[in-house]
Amino acid sequence: MKDQPLFSVVIPHYNDIEGLEGCLKGLSQQDFPADKFEVIVVDDCSTVAVEQLLGVGFPDVCVFRQPVNMGPGAARNRGRALAKGKFLAFIDSDACPGNSWLTSYAGELAKGRDIVCGPVWHGTTMLARLTALSAFGEYMDDEDGWRPHCPSVNFCIAATVMQKFSYDDTLGFAGEDVLFSTQLTMAGFKIRYLASAGVWHRPRLTLRNFQRRAFLYGVGFRASRSRCPALSGYRLHQYLRAGSALPLFLVRVGLDMARLWRLRKRLGLTATNGLLFAGGILWARMIYASGVVWGYCSGSTR
Repeated sequence: MKDQPLFSVVIPHYNDIEGLEGCLKGLSQQDFPADKFEVIVVDDCSTVAVEQLLGVGFPDVCVFRQPVNMGPGAARNRGRALAKGKFLAFIDSDACPGNSWLTSYAGELAKGRDIVCGPVWHGTTMLARLTALSAFGEYMDDEDGWRPHCPSVNFCIAATVMQKFSYDDTLGFAGEDVLFSTQLTMAGFKIRYLASAGVWHRPRLTLRNFQRRAFLYGVGFRASRSRCPALSGYRLHQYLRAGSALPLFLVRVGLDMARLWRLRKRLGLTATNGLLFAGGILWARMIYASGVVWGYCSGSTR
């Protein structure tokens, strides 16, 4: 009987075969022993035949196809159920791990950690940097430490811990990872941040996709906050409902601007591109706020 792998790498996927191939190539180039980890792709009912496309180039990858499209949270839950590893390493199909991704995780987990997350790196385009500032800003630090949340695009968790939790598969795309992290920390688990375990996040960043992502995050505010009083913004949800959009806009713009100022040297800000970044933040948060209003007015739970 084959030994239990140390890691089960779980990848949710939907209609991004180019990104998935890049992710799998990154996993094939790991400096970690190949017989010590398995790779599970959970396809969320894509319109492309993922099994056929991967069968030639990546025959050792386990591919499971969801019968209906349910969102990344449900795909991760399915991957967890299929996994055999001692630890589950989650990465999204639009991300590519560094060559020492699993080696870094293995070293930290050997210290007795239950949950470890790593940085999410982005490209240098304006849209990529705006995504980093607004959605992943808290993971741009370079020092090891502790975090209240772990990004679903890059984290590792002990299988024994994961058995006690699951993603809320009714949320669809938006908020499921923040809700999951909050449940972990509420249960007393600590999330270790490891700067060396980074992944490159490469979503398909067209202007349309960027706007859609910001809007869906706003739509998800209502559903996620209604499920967990410990989430930030719950009181706004409880008392203001759709009116939450205005204070959320002001608070998040303020946080993003403060982060932009803190990272000004790394981003190489000048007077000109600083104004462009600031304008981009305002624009993205206006779209987010409109998504919050839509979430309440439409009664959407996904």
